[in-house]
Amino acid sequence: MNPVNRLKRDHKLLRSKLDVVEAMLRMGPETWYVLREVCVTLTRQLRNHMAREEELVMACRAAMNPKVLAEMAVEHRDEPEHLQAIIRLFLTEPAEHLERIGPALTGVVQGLRRHMAEEEAELFPIFERELGKRAAAPPARPPRAHLDECMTVNRVLHEYPMTQGVFERFLINLPFEGTDCLDEVAWRHGMDSEEFLKQLERVIPSGTRRLARPSEKHVVCGCQ
Repeated sequence: MNPVNRLKRDHKLLRSKLDVVEAMLRMGPETWYVLREVCVTLTRQLRNHMAREEELVMACRAAMNPKVLAEMAVEHRDEPEHLQAIIRLFLTEPAEHLERIGPALTGVVQGLRRHMAEEEAELFPIFERELGKRAAAPPARPPRAHLDECMTVNRVLHEYPMTQGVFERFLINLPFEGTDCLDEVAWRHGMDSEEFLKQLERVIPSGTRRLARPSEKHVVCGCQ
């Protein structure tokens, strides 16, 4: 997937998670424990996204405004710290005190939404322009033997049936999540996508050939 399109898809997924956080805040203290878990996974997802974003920043640094770079560095430091502070409050405050955490969490959500909108307006066009000039993506991780994170669960299961036990071990709902990309599924279950793919790769014997790909259409976020 194009690196900038990947960041845009990250933003779409992050916004959906922020929608969940806001909905739970409106429901009140009964959502306390679920809201805490959502914030934990949101923190992991945000870190993964920032790592991808910083790879592009390094590739396009020469074309970027130093002021924008400095502001981005501050935001990338502050946002995860704010979420971690809220998670610590979840662990120390009783459930009936959601009114103490709610305003802080709402502020973090609003800040993340504003930051993503600014990136899409200011940073992403620079990324697209610079990568277009070079006609090459920034340095990428070494390719895996069999899988990539934009493959769907259904495709992996069809081509490598021996992976079914891994999906079941991580409690992935195959009928419901089959058309979702591997990285999106990892995010949803609070896992690091790189580690999830490693777990899948480990059960695929070296030299295994793919089965014939099924003639099916996947319309979710351009996944394969």
